[in-house]
Amino acid sequence: MKTHDEDAFSYFKHTKVVCRLCPRLHDKFPTVFAHHQKAITVDSRVDPSSRSREILSFLGGLDLCDGRYDTEEHSLFKTLNMESHCYDFYQTSLQGASLHKGGPREPWHDVHACVVGQAARDVLENFEQRWTKQCDPSLLVPVRSIQELCQQPNPERSWNVQVLRSIDHVSASPLPKSLTIERSIHEAYVEAIRRADRFIYIENQYFIGGCHMWEENKHCGCGNLIPIEIALKVASKIKARERFSAYIVIQMWPEGVPESETVQDILHWTRETMKMMYKFIAEAIQESGVDAHPRDYLNFFCLANREIEVKGEFVPPYNPHPQTHYWSAQKHRRFMVYVHSKLMIVDDTYLLIGSANVNQRSMDGKRDTEIAIGCYQNQPKNGENSITNGGVRAFRLSLWYEHTGRDEEVYNEPHSLECVKTILSIGDKMWKIYSQDEVQHMGGVHLVTYPINVTDKGCVEDLSEIDGCFPDTKTPVGGKRSSVVSSVFTT
Repeated sequence: MKTHDEDAFSYFKHTKVVCRLCPRLHDKFPTVFAHHQKAITVDSRVDPSSRSREILSFLGGLDLCDGRYDTEEHSLFKTLNMESHCYDFYQTSLQGASLHKGGPREPWHDVHACVVGQAARDVLENFEQRWTKQCDPSLLVPVRSIQELCQQPNPERSWNVQVLRSIDHVSASPLPKSLTIERSIHEAYVEAIRRADRFIYIENQYFIGGCHMWEENKHCGCGNLIPIEIALKVASKIKARERFSAYIVIQMWPEGVPESETVQDILHWTRETMKMMYKFIAEAIQESGVDAHPRDYLNFFCLANREIEVKGEFVPPYNPHPQTHYWSAQKHRRFMVYVHSKLMIVDDTYLLIGSANVNQRSMDGKRDTEIAIGCYQNQPKNGENSITNGGVRAFRLSLWYEHTGRDEEVYNEPHSLECVKTILSIGDKMWKIYSQDEVQHMGGVHLVTYPINVTDKGCVEDLSEIDGCFPDTKTPVGGKRSSVVSSVFTT
């Protein structure tokens, strides 16, 4: 990942900055799991003209390491002769990739948040609890020692924010209510999905769960309820003959060489999750007798880019080995945009942002440590639908504009069948442009339909036109169960 943790430790050595490299302690798997939280807390002026200060915290999906800087263009080749990416060339899915051999670089899509007030203090408290458990608590700076720290919340700020975690007593002390494990991120996801009335929008690096309802591998240990709860919500709406839409954006394949055992294993779990969800929905359609298709309610997408060659573009001094994935991706000038965000929006009223993936590692509490925020924005009660005109809706629309390159009127009603069909038509068109042999610019649109076929019976099948493999690779979209990698590692 090029985290430069050892470099940071060396840089701050013999300075007044206290730097600690902190492993995730685990009695059974001491080298498997990680501290996955991404959070920064500082004190800052309330405004430039004020002497008062407040606690400011940042958290979400962004790692402080190489390859994370990007723009909404998600360029593959055009920025390789610019400072932003010639010094920060990042590509982990193509073996032997380097700036000297040229693009495509690995574009990055992520979501991060800034919080103030009590929620920012809660993020600080999370750090203090972790530091107290694994480092020297006497080195902590007491918050009360910060002069002119503002104690009262700003009444003009209309957000209600709750800090959520996945963590256990091995990594933080003390946990609330004498808990040994905290799974509040998972609990918040489930509660928000159950309260959903019209639509759910998710962006996540992974989407795996509900193994006890899979066709196979029921005992692999991936028991988080998020995919099942979404499927059950959709099914209940179908039976009630009410509209509901779920949009889920994930990466094309997990970071790493796509043919590797771990990537294939994760793709396999992802396919099992999709099959389970579409089966639930198809059965609900059949039972209710409505004239509908499972994709009228649930759809998976990913992000991708394709660029035509332009004048003045960086010319690498070396070439990739012929007939490799790297060579083919460069020849066809295409690559996925890596989705690393961990985001859920419900009914344009509730927003969940953090470091947690939708998999067991992030939701378990005993595996990776995670932190997130659940946000609800108070709005004046000027009308029945006024709540949907706030910041959550604006943020969703900005994401959809970035992904689709347009602002359609139907985006204001994401639960509607018209909106679903509009998004699907964009995704299908862009997938065709992305997957065809002819190099064609995607025109700033990155949303592509995830490469599967869903039948009216809810069966998930490979796309015959790509032989069931991702373009430029020999990688099955549906993955393959590994015979050597433990499911504890990949779920």
